[in-house]
Amino acid sequence: MSIGTQPLSRKPARPLRLTILCGALALLALATLSACQAQRPSAPASSLNADRAVGDIMVRFTAPPVTASEDAGRLVESIAGPIRFVVKRPMSGGVWLVTAISASADATLDQAVATLRAAPRIETAEPDRVLKPNRTQPASRDMRPD
Repeated sequence: MSIGTQPLSRKPARPLRLTILCGALALLALATLSACQAQRPSAPASSLNADRAVGDIMVRFTAPPVTASEDAGRLVESIAGPIRFVVKRPMSGGVWLVTAISASADATLDQAVATLRAAPRIETAEPDRVLKPNRTQPASRDMRPD
């Protein structure tokens, strides 16, 4: 610096990092506030919520054929009673896997199957149970004649 000149202008005392940090904290606070104010949408009627799954049932619908999950869901949701039904997935041969759910601890799979069999547009309803052979598997390839 010389005597006849003015000093060079200096930048503000606040560093750039502090400005960026304050801005990030402000955005975080705004995002948190908006998340707290947003209300959770209510669960659809066919969701499981706190109900317990009673079991899975294989269902076949009467004509006209049901090919979309939404259509199958509407059909089983329309069945009234203490047990509700939710479509899980389609299976082969026009069969749909449906889960029976209920808030009651006394509800059984047999009651759910009976409810489905009595409903309109249900051709068949069978519980999806694991089947086991009634004989033991042979230990070797040699099969004994029966």
